[in-house]
Amino acid sequence: MPHTYSSLLTHIVFSTKERRHLLTNEINSELYAYLGGLVKELDGKPVRINGVSDHVHMLLTLPPTVNVSDAMRFVKTNSSKWVS
Repeated sequence: MPHTYSSLLTHIVFSTKERRHLLTNEINSELYAYLGGLVKELDGKPVRINGVSDHVHMLLTLPPTVNVSDAMRFVKTNSSKWVS
């Protein structure tokens, strides 16, 4: 009986608008937790989320049924609303 197993690690980097230094130490831990929750909503698993004042790095797994560009649209749209 054939089985298929997929393990896809994705490293994503995205920046703030115009690379503004908006990500402060005060909001980073809450923001990273929120981003992790968004990844989980897509049935993905956040492996590591971190960043600096003008960009975020995310290492995550997504199921093969989830398109990376659609996932990033979802994450960036919702996280932008959360930050503002």
